[in-house]
Amino acid sequence: MRRVAIAVLATLIITGLVAAPVAAKSFGRLYAEGEIFRTFGTPATVDPGTGTDPIYTFANSTNPDQLSVARYAPGPGSHGGRWAVYHATWTSAADAGLLVTDYESLAAYAAQGRLSIVRDEAADFRCPILPNG
Repeated sequence: MRRVAIAVLATLIITGLVAAPVAAKSFGRLYAEGEIFRTFGTPATVDPGTGTDPIYTFANSTNPDQLSVARYAPGPGSHGGRWAVYHATWTSAADAGLLVTDYESLAAYAAQGRLSIVRDEAADFRCPILPNG
């Protein structure tokens, strides 16, 4: 009986050690198509310039709710979270407080000259996006 108890205890400890890194994942958030999605980093190597799904960070936003904006949410058009990184910078301090939650708005501001967008191939990375729940 004692051996069974020790075996069960050892199994529980090993299971806890294996599951702990999964449970300890740190989730981030981003906008896509006007909605908030959760993200988490993965250790996958992504060579510079090989990202396929555009993601935009905001260099000088003053809006505390501003998150990165992904071009695609999971589904049609998405390539699985292999991100091509772009940095968006407001060209006027008066616009820096605006909240952008979708690619269409971002593209419209860029077309108006209100956002400057620069590609950063060295920052490409992989991370999945999940429904915020």
